[in-house]
Amino acid sequence: MASETLLARISDYANRPDPYPLYAELREAGPVVRQADGSCLIGTYHEIAALLHDPRMSADPRSRGEVTHKPPFLRLDDPEHHRLRTLAMRPFGPPHSPGRVDAMRGEIDRITKELMESFEAGRQINVVDDFAYPLPITVICRLMGVPREDEPLFRAWSDALVAAADVRPEEDTTETDKAGDQARVEMGRYLVNLAEQRRGHPTDDMLSAFVNEPDSALRLA
Repeated sequence: MASETLLARISDYANRPDPYPLYAELREAGPVVRQADGSCLIGTYHEIAALLHDPRMSADPRSRGEVTHKPPFLRLDDPEHHRLRTLAMRPFGPPHSPGRVDAMRGEIDRITKELMESFEAGRQINVVDDFAYPLPITVICRLMGVPREDEPLFRAWSDALVAAADVRPEEDTTETDKAGDQARVEMGRYLVNLAEQRRGHPTDDMLSAFVNEPDSALRLA
């Protein structure tokens, strides 16, 4: 029975500080371990690599009849995933924009100092919640060109999306999933509106690059 609930045990917050004994148990029970709900848990490198490269496997929930709307970029299969990834990488880094991230070094240093300076002397802090989590969110907002006054919106949306993505096989995640879907929709609408403001009036950010790409075949509509 223990192997049938491995996913639940691995996902249990109580086991997350040291999940490695459970990973070892998974490898010993594998390579494929069927769970109590009928799903299969894969825990060995070669089997996982084979699945990821098998064209019969799909990340798109529509292939299982789960959703009717278009899923987020990370849940799309090729060739659509490859097309959007190519568009996203063009203004993000090499070979077309090799200096974009490096040029942010000074800005990232400033954001880091701002976060650290906000820590009150003598107050206990949570390194993840107070520093490691808000740092990348703030950097992403600056990279995309989100106005600073709107950055708290992204923190709230990100909180909801991360919570919805968390694996909790033995819990009712209906409300969490609903909040994640709402956050995804609201964030999408916000970015579309912001992109429209940048269309024809570009600033030095990725969102402007997406909608003002000279090549019409690569420009986001």
